[in-house]
Amino acid sequence: MITRLAGFGAVAATAASAGLALYGRPRRRSGGVGELPVFEVERSDVYAQMAIARGGTASSNTQAALEALGGMGTFVTPGDRVLIKPNVAWKRIPQQAATTNPDVVQELIRLCRDAGAKEVVVFDSPCDPGVATFRASGILRASEAAGARVAYPEKTDYVRVQFGGDLIGAWPVWKELPDFDKVINAPIVKHHVQSRVTCGMKNWYGILGGDRGLLHQNIHGSIVDLANAVRPTLTVMDAQRILMRNGPTGGSLGDVKELRAIAAGVDPVALDTWATVELEAAVDDVPFLSMAEQKGIGTTHWMDLRLREVTGV
Repeated sequence: MITRLAGFGAVAATAASAGLALYGRPRRRSGGVGELPVFEVERSDVYAQMAIARGGTASSNTQAALEALGGMGTFVTPGDRVLIKPNVAWKRIPQQAATTNPDVVQELIRLCRDAGAKEVVVFDSPCDPGVATFRASGILRASEAAGARVAYPEKTDYVRVQFGGDLIGAWPVWKELPDFDKVINAPIVKHHVQSRVTCGMKNWYGILGGDRGLLHQNIHGSIVDLANAVRPTLTVMDAQRILMRNGPTGGSLGDVKELRAIAAGVDPVALDTWATVELEAAVDDVPFLSMAEQKGIGTTHWMDLRLREVTGV
């Protein structure tokens, strides 16, 4: 597996962050062409690191979770170009819980606009045909109605970047990704037949070109390499309806549980661990969680963070 993936490029040297960033601005990796920015921002420790909103609609829960984190304005500043990365892999309707709830995406766009974003782009690289998948999910209409540009790539719309991972040395990613100021990861919580769960960290598969199937040969290691390289500004996790079985494609409404929750925060490992619990899976049965924690990407002990739980009504 390592030999095959190494063929896609040499392992990059670890890129160091160049000191503390200005408040509300992204930290960029130092170095040359072909490295991904670090989209995280420095935030005051008066803010929560993770928020869970329950009981409301997709829109009201999203708004409540962001307010509990200090508001979108603590992440997005006037003039920013913002990418929102939902899960739009499969041609499914929202009720089947295989794709991110369109109301979550629409509310995120609105909040970014209110914070002064210059442009908001909604992007994924679906497994099913792009325009049909975005249309079936409801995300195409919701995004355009909120004033965002929707993008799904052609095969030529990729550039090779360095990941520097244990398995992934270099890999093609969507060519516009490095040009954004802020990136919001907006996955849905669902079961996955290989990785057991697919939430925030697994959602980065959707930025990749090339033969993504190769990465499934060591799916847990690949998820960790992706999460270590792609550091978003914010993760907003759709758990309004969650897919308990037969993921990631789903299809049967009998596999869907209505949870009516949104979790948001800056620690991707904590959020994925919370989602694993909600999916009634054992954390020890999901190896990429502990692997990511060992890499220093985040913590599995999400209850130990500065946590706020609110009602989204």
